[in-house]
Amino acid sequence: MLRKFCNYECYSSDNGKTLMKERNFQTTFNHWLKEVYKRTAAFELKQTTTNSLPFTAVVKHQRNALLQVRHACLVYKIPDVGFQNPFDTLEMCEQPAYVAIRYPKGVAIIPIDTFLLEEKRSKRKSLTFDRAMSLSVINFK
Repeated sequence: MLRKFCNYECYSSDNGKTLMKERNFQTTFNHWLKEVYKRTAAFELKQTTTNSLPFTAVVKHQRNALLQVRHACLVYKIPDVGFQNPFDTLEMCEQPAYVAIRYPKGVAIIPIDTFLLEEKRSKRKSLTFDRAMSLSVINFK
């Protein structure tokens, strides 16, 4: 499944635009999910200002949660932090789970199983943009 980011544009430093801050990436990504993707899935967002992201950037508890969503069930209590939450608890069972990485040149969305297999097989300690794009099931630049 190959999708483009449609009306949302991620700028590279090559054309003089500044990188979106992580908060802005989260906001833009959420809009894309609502307006384009429109499916149930779990995503862990990462951002790098270089051509690679260390595999260790996706920490153990994030990996475990994504694997639970993909292969079992994850129950998550939405924290009450003074905002009006839509509901209290969310359960996701056997749903797609991805690592979404924003590089300066674009965004790669990689299934958690593929990400972990790449880490195991790779001689590198990081995932380069070119390799991430080849693993991505949803690409947008």
